Amino acid sequence: MLIATLLVLCGCATTAPASTVIKTWQDFDNRAPFANVLLISVAGDFPTRVRFEQELVRAFSSKGANATAFYTVVGRRAQLTRKILNDAITVREFDAVILTRVKGQERAELVMNRPTGSRFDLFLYDYEELNIPTPIKTGSTVSFVVEVYDAPARKKIWAIESLLFDTDSVESVVSEQVAAIAAELGKDGLIEL
Repeated sequence: MLIATLLVLCGCATTAPASTVIKTWQDFDNRAPFANVLLISVAGDFPTRVRFEQELVRAFSSKGANATAFYTVVGRRAQLTRKILNDAITVREFDAVILTRVKGQERAELVMNRPTGSRFDLFLYDYEELNIPTPIKTGSTVSFVVEVYDAPARKKIWAIESLLFDTDSVESVVSEQVAAIAAELGKDGLIEL
């Protein structure tokens, strides 16, 4: 009876949401980890974006990587545009940009012939809709797209979709996604772990 009770309690303790990660893009050979990374989140309202970026910075910094949140470079509530992004890269000499967004947040019908989905390109087009808060819905599947850009080359080199099922709060979504994203980036050698 004691063993059965312990198994049930252990099962309850481990029912936290878990991310499922699908790699959707890889265009690089073995490389040294990035040393100076700009982290951009466009998921949720502004406080959620800040929290996402802050938690990613902490996750990377705790492993020795130099990571900077977008809002700390360009100011609070600054718009994400190619000009602002390029200026930040030039001034702060970032070697990588990591963008996290809600899947489908960019919308193909807004600008004719502008690539979306896996062809999304942060350096070739402005995606004004990324500056509009997109709510993170709890209690259902939440799907994020994470893309890594080689900043000097202005080229996307890596991307994943990270799915999280049946979450109960935005805070748990952020924490779980940060852990999954950092683990995948470390596994593929893009950040030092």
